[in-house]
Amino acid sequence: MSKPSARILCRPWAWALAGLAAVLLLLKFAFHVDLVLVQTKLVLRPTALTLEDVRDLEFLVTAEYFGEVIGTARDYFSKTAVPAAEAVLSRLAADPRPEDAVLSDEDRKIFDALRAALIRRSRLSARVIDTVKSRTGVLSLVRPEFANGRLGDELREALLAVLLERRDIAYLARGIVQAGYNLAAVEEDRFLRSRDGKTVYLQMEPTILGKAINPWFIYDPAANLQIKGFEIIAESNVDLEEDDAFSFINGVKEACRQRLLEDALKAGIEDRARASAEQSLANLFKMFQPDIEAVRLVGRGEFERRRAEPPDGRP
Repeated sequence: MSKPSARILCRPWAWALAGLAAVLLLLKFAFHVDLVLVQTKLVLRPTALTLEDVRDLEFLVTAEYFGEVIGTARDYFSKTAVPAAEAVLSRLAADPRPEDAVLSDEDRKIFDALRAALIRRSRLSARVIDTVKSRTGVLSLVRPEFANGRLGDELREALLAVLLERRDIAYLARGIVQAGYNLAAVEEDRFLRSRDGKTVYLQMEPTILGKAINPWFIYDPAANLQIKGFEIIAESNVDLEEDDAFSFINGVKEACRQRLLEDALKAGIEDRARASAEQSLANLFKMFQPDIEAVRLVGRGEFERRRAEPPDGRP
């Protein structure tokens, strides 16, 4: 003969009562909601909205951008080698004895590439070949096209041509950019209720929470189909055995990530993140206090104007 307690646990109503108790405890301790049980009806009593409630949400992703981009060695060299060449030229031009200036290995490489660009552009002119043997000679040839620390377009293109002749690659990349808000960083002086209590203002700007290539990987064994994050679409003279090949490849891939981010910004990901976050937060805050009608995520200027509004709303 089974014990009475065992028979009770076998009853369906006992399990239902236990489930209800679990739900009540979850609402009480996880969501800070006051509960009143009256005649088997569950009533949610709103509690005061606090800054801690906002911070507890931590990172809020409210917009995503999926796209394909092409990253090339030209992008990489344009953002690294060209500025490096301009920096070396600026240093040597300011040095009273450029021939004796100490250059790093990387600086010497980029200066030699500049020499090659001048020779190539001159179509192997004997005079230019002789002139670029010295640093002073290079500076004399470059000076007419080097203003305000920047290379002229023609010389810049000649330098890129030399660099790309030695090493060139292009990737097709597929990825995602996520934008949203770091609510855990909200400070007390950036949190404001309107005079009538119906609107919550947060001084926050949308931020890029992540940019990644190939966050999704699809593989179908039957069709032998896969979506790659990076796919080489052009390659020339890339020797993976060279010492700096790894950093070069990573640099080109980073150019893909940056272009993906630029495309996402042009597509308005920040505006979509703001609008979506305002709607999501408004819906959530209404659970705490039903009189809240809207949430506005604003910049510093508008936030200060709202905080300075007089109680009656008049100037």
